[in-house]
Amino acid sequence: MSDGIGEGLKVVQIDDAGIGSPVGGAVIGMLDVETSAFSYGMIDVEYFQDGKYAAREYQNRTVEIVDDLFQSAGITSETHRVEICSGHIFDRVRIWLDDGGYSWKSVKIEDPLQFLIEDSFSDYLVSIGVPEKIRKIEVGRDQFMYLFNWVKEDPDNRVRYCKTNGSKWKTKWSQRLYEKPRVRT
Repeated sequence: MSDGIGEGLKVVQIDDAGIGSPVGGAVIGMLDVETSAFSYGMIDVEYFQDGKYAAREYQNRTVEIVDDLFQSAGITSETHRVEICSGHIFDRVRIWLDDGGYSWKSVKIEDPLQFLIEDSFSDYLVSIGVPEKIRKIEVGRDQFMYLFNWVKEDPDNRVRYCKTNGSKWKTKWSQRLYEKPRVRT
């Protein structure tokens, strides 16, 4: 992490959404705090499936997205300091920031960026066929189970949207996709 405070520089924040979701890739978003300009890029779900995930290619894709967002918005180390989420998805971005001479620090990202980026991820989920109801379900266990059950309704056509990289997917969730619902008597 850069030791420079970056006083006098504008602030840009970076966060992610969707990394804990069983469905979809992830959204990487950026907010220019001074202008409230928000932009984002998507990491496709294939980066969270076998092969690319093991090589941590999603981290390289995250760097590409941040670089593109910065270039599009004219963000430079001379104009902005960076506040970035502490998540592991940004491990290589932090190295990239150091290499670029940026003043940065890891912070807990809150609204408005948190709302904007989660809303963008919800837009993506709806675009692949998840019902609009997803927008009203709080991120966490309830949303995870809602999305899992959505996949379970038509696994042959919806598994392609799932993050299949994790051991829990292989040992638990993938087997549960084809279970018949338990009926309590």
